[in-house]
Amino acid sequence: MRYLDEKNIDKIGLRYLLDDLTTISPYGNIKKRELLPIGDILLLEKTYDQLENFIDICKNNSYEVEKIELLLMKLKDISNIVLNLDKGRILDEVELFELKINVMLFNEIRSISNLILPLDFTLLNLKHLVHILDPLSKNIPTFHIYSEYSSKLKEIRSKKDIIEKDIFATSNYEEQKKLREERRELVVLENKEENEVKKQLSNSLKPYVKEIFKNIETIKNIDFTLAKAKLSMKYNAKRPIISKDTIEFIGMFNPEILLDLEGKNQKFQKLDILLKKGNTMLTGANMGGKTVVLKTLTLNLYFAQLGFFVFADFATLPLLDFVHFLSDDVQDISKGLSSFGGEIVKLKEITGCLKNFNCGFIALDEFARGTNPTEGKIFVKAFSEYMNKFESFSIMATHFDGVVGEEGSHYQVVGLKNIDFDRLKMKLDLSNKNSISLIQQHMDYSIEKVKSNIEVPKDAFNIASLIGLDNDLKEIINKLY
Repeated sequence: MRYLDEKNIDKIGLRYLLDDLTTISPYGNIKKRELLPIGDILLLEKTYDQLENFIDICKNNSYEVEKIELLLMKLKDISNIVLNLDKGRILDEVELFELKINVMLFNEIRSISNLILPLDFTLLNLKHLVHILDPLSKNIPTFHIYSEYSSKLKEIRSKKDIIEKDIFATSNYEEQKKLREERRELVVLENKEENEVKKQLSNSLKPYVKEIFKNIETIKNIDFTLAKAKLSMKYNAKRPIISKDTIEFIGMFNPEILLDLEGKNQKFQKLDILLKKGNTMLTGANMGGKTVVLKTLTLNLYFAQLGFFVFADFATLPLLDFVHFLSDDVQDISKGLSSFGGEIVKLKEITGCLKNFNCGFIALDEFARGTNPTEGKIFVKAFSEYMNKFESFSIMATHFDGVVGEEGSHYQVVGLKNIDFDRLKMKLDLSNKNSISLIQQHMDYSIEKVKSNIEVPKDAFNIASLIGLDNDLKEIINKLY
């Protein structure tokens, strides 16, 4: 698998964003379901251009955009109807009705969208189709087999109307019986002629199948790009700069986590990071937010590959051929694999991508945690060295000391580095708040570049003491440090 699987899409917060991407029409919903990474740099830049244009349009033409959105809400998916038409099938009255209504809506959207949207989003004029389905030019959202379609049908219906009046006018039973028989014969003829009209209508509409599908595709792109623009505006997302050699984010954040923290009256600390090709180590205390850094970075990189702006004040990133997120919960019970076994299976996929594609991104959260520390440290150090053979990027969060070489890149979560533990302990003793919540409020989740040989922070004892440890156990642990 070259890109994130469903489990990791949920884990990094991408599912949350896709749920927040409010497409309106059935066509926009289809586009959202079909969403795939863009593998061509020119197409990716063009997609960014379009999104940039739509953001400006939403800001400067809010009234027109709102009218388009109201029309998009009324659309139904007529793709199968048009496919039936293309296959030469005769449309029934309901299908002709749906076709008429939606083509009329296409034309209404066109009357607004063609004035404000870029040329790539131009809708074709389908008035000729409306005329076929609305021979009286009433321009109302109804349809039936009009008598105007056929002189023969008009004559049959005229005779039927006369007979129906005669039936109501006479009280003679025998006369009524005779007239009803004549009416039944006319109804058979009427149905036969209506079928002939539906056949003629279907044949008349078939040459315009490509035009209808062209408009469906354009509507799909209009709805989807409007939703992208609204999402970008909601979070003040920024257009990334495409660069081959570095990944850099300034003021990066994860919307799901940010909103969750805001709901708890807490603030998300935006992150700055610069990655060069090869491996970067990320260390920090437990509860320090290393996993959040990895999730936020992976989310923004992958989101950018999908043609979206990123959640940061500034971003530079490459076109990525693959994106992997490897965490510590990859055990596969159905296959009898431990968490370490599951990691090795995923690692096999990752090394395959490294060898077969030009440039990708890998985030590893506490890799080799599931084996003994001695071997785990070897695996982490080996993978870090292995990464330097490729033109890809990776970042590994780890607790292991001594795994970063002299030339290696190393970031550390600030965590509780600058905290006065005695004062914090006093606050905890005086507060009725949950101890973990109070520790999290004092935790510095920002990251900083550090020297490669710096030790991994050892705040586990401090955190455990703050949360609460039996004094005898604490004394034994303190002796062992």
